[in-house]
Amino acid sequence: MTLTAPATTIALVLLALLVPATATAGSLSRDERDKPAEAAGELLSQGKPATASYGSGGGTPPGDGVPDPTTASLEATNGPLATARYTVPDPSGYGSGTVTYPTTGGSYPGIVLMPGYRGTQQNLQWLAPRLASWGFVVINVGTHTLTDDPESRGRQITAAGSQLLALGDAAGTPISGKLNGTLGAVGHSMGGGGVMAALRDDPRFRAGVPTAPYHPAGNFSSVTDPTLFLTCESDPVANGDTYAVPWYDSMSRAEKLYIEVPGDHLCPMTGYGDKAKQGKWIVSFLSRWLRSDTRFGPFLCGTERDPDKNNTSLVTRWMDSCPF
Repeated sequence: MTLTAPATTIALVLLALLVPATATAGSLSRDERDKPAEAAGELLSQGKPATASYGSGGGTPPGDGVPDPTTASLEATNGPLATARYTVPDPSGYGSGTVTYPTTGGSYPGIVLMPGYRGTQQNLQWLAPRLASWGFVVINVGTHTLTDDPESRGRQITAAGSQLLALGDAAGTPISGKLNGTLGAVGHSMGGGGVMAALRDDPRFRAGVPTAPYHPAGNFSSVTDPTLFLTCESDPVANGDTYAVPWYDSMSRAEKLYIEVPGDHLCPMTGYGDKAKQGKWIVSFLSRWLRSDTRFGPFLCGTERDPDKNNTSLVTRWMDSCPF
């Protein structure tokens, strides 16, 4: 692959940033969201409760053994469900794949994890068991080549999602019957740009979490799916003001959340940043929008959020479309 000038720049900066690492190691658009509100109005007119929350809050439970979340449980390394791993034997449309899934019975949303430029599955490995233990089937992928651009990574996210669903539909696989058909994605750097491309192009993806996202030619004003941008304050490669903030501002029809934390471009990767907080936010966001599980909303849009949002040593910028 011939690098363009922006790609050359990102390559040089990433190589410098990665030296220490080598050494030490759903959802609904706003229009669609109104439909449950209309249904709730009908229920109220019939004298029925219109509660849409899950768990102890009432309503239809998601099942599958996911208990009510707490700050302590969401900040723990793993959630309440036991998990196992499965290596995809014949990846189709992407480089490699490792699936982490709940061993309990039930069906769950699928999540694709996509690394950044010159990244591997190790980039977001920390997140796979954390998400799976909260009720997601997670495929952590490697790309065709380490230098694939964001659009290519978006297509590989789509391909990985397709194969994940197919494996869930097939008899005899460890994840047979475990996928409910809903998809989301998390990506870092160019992988974050790929997440935005997948949300733009593939309607099966219903929520996304681009972390330190990079896409030099991205226009994502058409994205209507819930999106959590996680960026790094001192990022020399994909500073939020250059990429994520303009995208956030342009997405006028999406539920959205923007959290900037201290650190450089590597802050969302394995071994960097505050994983207790990052994990809590990502698990809560994807649970809220891929399972419509309102028990997780207060950690993003309520009083449970405020200690994080108001802690200037933890969060350097917070924007959202709350309430949701």
